[in-house]
This record gives sequence, C-alpha cells and structure tokens, in this order.
Amino acid sequence: MAVSIAKLREQLAASPIVSPYPHDLAVAIVCDTFRHASQKPPSQAEWEKLEQRVKNPLFREQVGMLAHVLVSSELRKKTVLYLTADRTPLARLQQFFEEVQPLTAEMVRSNAFRQEEFLRKWVAALGADIEGETAQESKSRLKALDYRQAVTDLRKVEEARKQEAERRLKLLQEAQQKEAEARGWRE
Repeated sequence: MAVSIAKLREQLAASPIVSPYPHDLAVAIVCDTFRHASQKPPSQAEWEKLEQRVKNPLFREQVGMLAHVLVSSELRKKTVLYLTADRTPLARLQQFFEEVQPLTAEMVRSNAFRQEEFLRKWVAALGADIEGETAQESKSRLKALDYRQAVTDLRKVEEARKQEAERRLKLLQEAQQKEAEARGWRE
C-alpha cells in the first residue's frame, strides 16, 4: 500500500496541466476524494477557515495543484485508502497546506524537485509510506528537498557574503588610511 513517487511522476508527466483548475472545481475534486474515503468533506465555511488559518497567498493555486495530482495519478486512490480509517482528514489537509506554503503551482509544474516535494508532503500529511524507503529515508529525502530550507540557507549564504564584503571593505579602508597617515609622516 506504499506510494511510488516515481510512478506518480510518470503519470503526472503523461497528463500535464494545461491551465490552472478553477478554485471551485479543485475544491470539488478534493471533497469528492474525501467522499470516496467515506469521510465528511470540508464544508464551504471550513474551506474558508482553512484558507484564513494557513495565511497563504498561494492557497488557491495549491488547492488546484492538489486537485490536479489527485485526478491525474493513482494518488487519489492511495489517498482514499489512507483517509478511510482516518479520524482527522481536515487536520491532514491543513498540515499539508502549511507545509507547501512557498510552492507555487508553476514551480510544481515545471520543476522536478518541487513536484517531488509537493507529492512527498501530501504523502507525509496522509501518514503514508513511500515505496522502497524507510520512514527515516523518506524524512531525509523530504528534508533535502525542502524549498523553505533552501531559501533560508541561500539567505544565510548571501548575508555571510555581504558581511565578508563589508569586512574586507573596512580592512581596505583601514589599510588605505594607515598608508595615507604613513605617507604624511614621511613627507
């Protein structure tokens, strides 16, 4: 019952998204997935609360991408299997949208790493296993793919470069000042 990321990616590649799903259609697809799992789907009010709770300007396009991956791959069938016995499907949905916050639909569509991250975060939110991986390997791979961490690391590197450039400039200015003072003393 484990999920094969490679198989999902093949299926998604065979069914590329041409245009974004309208939000109402995407919500309906996710709600239908809940219904197939014999779960009460989130109401309109719950969707609105969820959108407010995650405070994510990309929420609607991420709902659209989730709907696309559910419709275009076997992930819908796997999702139904994992949600069937779940008592907290709405909480899992919230967890997922909090986790994928910085990913845009375009990033998921056009970047293999972001697509894998998106899929893995949905699988993790479901509590599902990934085929051929231990739970620790799955966590490690997801951590390695984490876009938020990559952006944070990039900012740290940029800040360190900036500080190093400022330090070098300061040392150069001090050296120039000392040289100017030494020239003035000798003249």
